[in-house]
Amino acid sequence: MTHSFYTETGLFGLFLVVVAVMSAILSRRVIALRVLDYPTGRSAHDTPVPKGGGLAILIVFVVGVPLGQLLFHHHADTTDVTLLLATVWLGLFSWRDDMQPMPPTWKLGAQIAAAVMVAWGDMAGAGAHTVTLDGMGVRIMWLVVLCNCLNFMDGLNGLASGCTLLAALVTAGLCAAVGGGVETWGTALVLVAAITGFLPFNIPQARLFMGDVGSQCCGLVLGALGLRMAGMGQLAHGAWLMPLMLSGLLLDVIITLLRRACHRRPLMQAHREHVYQMAQRSGMRGMDVTTVAWAGTICGGMVAVAVGLGWIPPVPALLGTGLIQSVWIAAVIRRVRRTPDLSW
Repeated sequence: MTHSFYTETGLFGLFLVVVAVMSAILSRRVIALRVLDYPTGRSAHDTPVPKGGGLAILIVFVVGVPLGQLLFHHHADTTDVTLLLATVWLGLFSWRDDMQPMPPTWKLGAQIAAAVMVAWGDMAGAGAHTVTLDGMGVRIMWLVVLCNCLNFMDGLNGLASGCTLLAALVTAGLCAAVGGGVETWGTALVLVAAITGFLPFNIPQARLFMGDVGSQCCGLVLGALGLRMAGMGQLAHGAWLMPLMLSGLLLDVIITLLRRACHRRPLMQAHREHVYQMAQRSGMRGMDVTTVAWAGTICGGMVAVAVGLGWIPPVPALLGTGLIQSVWIAAVIRRVRRTPDLSW
């Protein structure tokens, strides 16, 4: 360890504190904008709450990533630039949607456009000789899935934002441990700091919601970090790591969509039938449900670390995390059945 390394690390730590403070300051400014989320039949809140807190996360993330990389003398490459541009595009579109909701097909189109930019940048930045359609297709699908996953799961205070913070923190620690570049672990830590500044305004009682601008951008960035881990030769089974970390959220979304498909309910129609929503509707406190989701992400993160370091193979790890999540789902089903006038 050189003196320069300790200096750079110390400066980066101080920089992350500044990022968190700026995120908190901007979050207060967003509250002052009074863009309110009025409760509906699908809402978990019963009074209007300002939304758009993700705008604070977006601003400090987009500014913070290149500045943080400069501390380690890394200049933004194609992968970094396309991620930042895609995040800005999706964030601005989602902020517009927060102020005046737009049709689901428009939102999907904006997600696909952002995913195309990130996927192309990931392949070009990795030095791929040719950007193949099949490789692009898999990456685009993965990114769109995560954008929607975080968006769907952003229905209780601190749930989506907290799980994003934990997954990004595990990603940063794992990538740094195996000697990954600042473009991966540094990006993850800037996201952690940005959410840290926002989170006190969202839990335990929400004074500010992330809104689509926060949840969709968080999903896009986590998806991009997952792609970067998949391309890191230092990690074993890199493509499995982010799905393992977010296995609880992904399983909730998959089961909910399958149930709605089986009951022939519109998949693109807003609803309150996710597992976490049914748990809250059955009488569990919102923060208790959020804590369970955080615990699931921590569990998935620990398993991802073990897989990434080559200690265990990915398939048994995925089955194990799925079994743990199934216990939670079974408990929620039992609660719903025992709650009068509540059906799934």
